[in-house]
Amino acid sequence: MNDDFAGRFFNTLVLKLDYIFVHRLSGMEGKDGNPLNEVRILCNSILFNEGKLQVEKLPGWPNSAVANLTLPLEKSVLKLKAGDEIKLNEADFVRLVQAFFAE
Repeated sequence: MNDDFAGRFFNTLVLKLDYIFVHRLSGMEGKDGNPLNEVRILCNSILFNEGKLQVEKLPGWPNSAVANLTLPLEKSVLKLKAGDEIKLNEADFVRLVQAFFAE
């Protein structure tokens, strides 16, 4: 599988993962950078920031992020930093899903 296709494929699977559980309560999820937050941030970034990690809200675009979510690097499953391109591979996706369901 070429890297470009794999990146789009596994990014789409992250969107599907979030969609399946879209009605989870963000209040119970917390905002401390756990794997549930990471999936939410990844999806917002893929959909609203051209696939570049965006934790903070974009100016003039209130739906670009969830208020007060954090993603400390030490708690992050994927260890992406703000501005990094989101391009998951199979190993990234497996780690993320395992952490998501463990949470």
